[in-house]
Amino acid sequence: MIKMKTYIKKTTFLFAMLSALLVGNGCNDFLTVEPKSNWVTESFYKNKSDVELGLAGIYNYLGLDQTYGQVISAKFEGGTDELLYNRTNTNWAEALYLHTAASSDIKDTWLKMYQGIDAANVFIAKVPNSSGLTEDEMSQYLGEVHFLRALFYFDLVRLWGPVPLRITPTLDVNANNLAAAPVEDVYQQIIKDLEFAAANLKHAKDMDANGHATKMAAHGMMARVYLAMAGYPLNKTELFKKASEQCDIILADGWHTLNDSYQQVFLNYIQNKYDPQESMFEIGFANMRAQGIREDGRIGQINGVQFYYWPTQTEPFAYAMVQTGVKLMKSYAPEDDRYSWNVANFICNSGGKISKITNDLLYWPGKFRRWEPITFGNIKDGTGSYKLLEDSNSPDKNFTGINFPVLRFADVLLMKAEAENEVNGPVNAIPYLNQVRNRAHAGDVDEALVADKEAFRKELQIERSRELCYEGLRKHDLIRWNVLKETLDAQNEMIDASNGSTKNKDMFKRAALNFEATKHHVLPYPLQEVTMNALLDQHAEWQ
Repeated sequence: MIKMKTYIKKTTFLFAMLSALLVGNGCNDFLTVEPKSNWVTESFYKNKSDVELGLAGIYNYLGLDQTYGQVISAKFEGGTDELLYNRTNTNWAEALYLHTAASSDIKDTWLKMYQGIDAANVFIAKVPNSSGLTEDEMSQYLGEVHFLRALFYFDLVRLWGPVPLRITPTLDVNANNLAAAPVEDVYQQIIKDLEFAAANLKHAKDMDANGHATKMAAHGMMARVYLAMAGYPLNKTELFKKASEQCDIILADGWHTLNDSYQQVFLNYIQNKYDPQESMFEIGFANMRAQGIREDGRIGQINGVQFYYWPTQTEPFAYAMVQTGVKLMKSYAPEDDRYSWNVANFICNSGGKISKITNDLLYWPGKFRRWEPITFGNIKDGTGSYKLLEDSNSPDKNFTGINFPVLRFADVLLMKAEAENEVNGPVNAIPYLNQVRNRAHAGDVDEALVADKEAFRKELQIERSRELCYEGLRKHDLIRWNVLKETLDAQNEMIDASNGSTKNKDMFKRAALNFEATKHHVLPYPLQEVTMNALLDQHAEWQ
């Protein structure tokens, strides 16, 4: 098994070039391709070294600026009760529900996701003919790529709804014309891929490298997929039982567990320390810009705590483009450890002054913070000081090495609680919820407040935000529960009642005011794709 993170660091440029060649330039802006005779496609994947290089290249698609480096992890997550865009401009159009089919982030993310899929399709087609692989290696490598293809499609179907379903290599330009498959068909392919992954992947405890897909991660992702299918728009509520069963497989295995410290979970991400018992699958970023290697991680820079002081280019600069939603901030009890970590009440301005925040609307998302204060005051005169948390002596101004969680064991417990409540009611669901709460010293939930399915469901929806905020899940959750509009409207009421200024209130109310439930549950297909794909018709709401 290759050491995936180190391998990606050293060969990022090669991956970018190689991936384009492996798919025959199969996913340019319009998903057009060169003929199959491309020499790299024909001659690659002949031996173990080729296979490991190609596998790392597919993982690399998850770390791009257009995917989890910035857009999926932060920009597409704005416009909820967790994250609100804090600039007066409209640059983060999707976070303000002002985007169109011509928006560049929509085009670029679609493109990179399909590039990753086509690279996976080539891998799946070619690797069984490779030499020098043992049977166990073949199973593991193919299991990882099926897992990755499932993740690409899961993001696509949740963001865009029906999408073209490509499960074989794109060989020529005629393959560009492909109609969108129904949502349920896409989900069935995702499940098929994850079932293959679960059957072939190693257990995390048997892995000799970090950052890879594992057997229990595949089961956890299947639980998440079944919950998505059980909700809006499919509403296949019978699948709550299947979600519960997938969680049971992980729980019965017994190896994955909660870290004793909620704060330490995220310090591990910030400092590139792997804890696979809680963090079941994460995307690894490494700040290698000084070595000329591009890793597009902006975690903690755009969705962290603002730090505008940059005199010596060694400070943990953070533009901090989003504020913590007042609805999330108000949901925590004071004794909940997650409050002080997730909701940051401090800032460093351009003059180097570190100060506290008291304005309800101006708290920062603290989960992936690059720094925290030691003393309040001015750095210049020594009255203010801070601690650098990121594992770097010279942090890059715009990019970080902070890893991003895709699946944590805490989410497995919350998914089990949700599914169990929907199937059997709250009695057996409460202990799973309490495990998550007790790790954060929030105490057991008041059973009188969750005495029936509906009451438990509402509490679970809040609890998921307390625990999983800023991890790229909230908007998907609110959509599958079909409560995004009412959640945004409720937050606007809290914004009006806050101690913020009128100017700030107006700025942070934009998302809810622009949101249209019949339109904004899915993104529009990219304009270029609809133009070039003769069989792809734009969503009716976006025409």
